[in-house]
Amino acid sequence: MEISGHGRAADLAALLLGVQDTRSTPGGYQAKTQRQGDRVHISDQAKELQRIKQLTTEPDTARAEKVERIRQAVESGTYTVEGRKVADAVIRHALTEKVL
Repeated sequence: MEISGHGRAADLAALLLGVQDTRSTPGGYQAKTQRQGDRVHISDQAKELQRIKQLTTEPDTARAEKVERIRQAVESGTYTVEGRKVADAVIRHALTEKVL
């Protein structure tokens, strides 16, 4: 292959693949002919994020049971809400958000 009279297919492949011609390099530097295998290192932080993500996909049976009990209580009219507890939780949440 030749483009506008410049280069050959081997030269183009060398350019695209990053292979150097050892004859034309200064100082007699020899390009590596064997490539080392690719390696991947996963940091501890990435492993922890992966573990947390996996936990979020697992079903939480205790929470599902609690939600079901509350749903049944609401439907039957027996669910009661203590205003003071709700107000305390709202204030605690608001203060926590300000601090964080």
